[in-house]
Amino acid sequence: MPKQLQYILKRLVYSVITVLVLITITFFLMHLMPGDPFTGTKAIQPEVKAALYAKYGLDKPLPEQFIRYVGNVLHGDFGVSLLDKRPVKDIIMEAFPVSAELGIRSLIFAFIIGLLLGIVAAVKRGTGWDTFSMFLALIGVSVPSFVLGAILQYFLGLKLYQATGNAIFPVMGWSTENSKLLPAFALAFGSMAVISRLMRTSMLDVLNQDYIKTAKAKGLSQSGIVWKHAVRNAIMPVVTVMGPMVASVLTGTFVIENIFAIPGLGKYFVQSVQMNDYTTIVGTTLFFGAFLVFANFVVDIIYGLLDPRIKLSGEKE
Repeated sequence: MPKQLQYILKRLVYSVITVLVLITITFFLMHLMPGDPFTGTKAIQPEVKAALYAKYGLDKPLPEQFIRYVGNVLHGDFGVSLLDKRPVKDIIMEAFPVSAELGIRSLIFAFIIGLLLGIVAAVKRGTGWDTFSMFLALIGVSVPSFVLGAILQYFLGLKLYQATGNAIFPVMGWSTENSKLLPAFALAFGSMAVISRLMRTSMLDVLNQDYIKTAKAKGLSQSGIVWKHAVRNAIMPVVTVMGPMVASVLTGTFVIENIFAIPGLGKYFVQSVQMNDYTTIVGTTLFFGAFLVFANFVVDIIYGLLDPRIKLSGEKE
């Protein structure tokens, strides 16, 4: 069997094990939380509560509930929300596209702006551009996304509206193109800072390599050297962190969605935790976990394809 195929199969096995561990830990920890999905129901009678437990299978021993749930998941059934009374799969299909759009927009902002800031900072090392780029990076690393989101809402939402009389950047909702800019940028700023700092360091290392000096000696223009030779090699560390960065961006949508009242999956996840909606908690956690494991797997494969010196088996030529 080719080494590349062995590597892919090994990664698939590790991914499946990771998802199984995730669902196991989430399922049993969830039942350790105080209360239950029906605690907040007004004046619920013991017999009614017992009937609800029997209806949703909560009266069975935990191991039996777990085995049944895993079996249902293997058939594509994530159960029914105990509070929303809808299939969890329908909730995910309805809300995740909104969260995915927010995440994709923020990743595009972070990737493009972060790369440009890092490249400029490296090429203009020691100048005002370098200082400005690294100052933005410092702010992005230090300021949480929810704080930045509140600042953007206050100045670009409220104050700008008071000054112009027009809601150019709505502070809530997800209906217009302008309403999607502030939450996407607030979520992207931290990732943008990481990418710019990493790209700057990598670019400085590449620009000092012998083949770059040879290209300069041949009379190639600075723009040609930077874009045709330096960026291609310097971008590899950035590609490496894209998997974990996807994870951080998607989990960051939970807070941003609540601040900007975005109808994404994060809203349902937070509500399910607050109300002990067991099936929604496990379903959304499993979905996000599987998605992020897959994202890391894809990034590993792409990294091996982009750099011909690296084999999928993890060995160098």
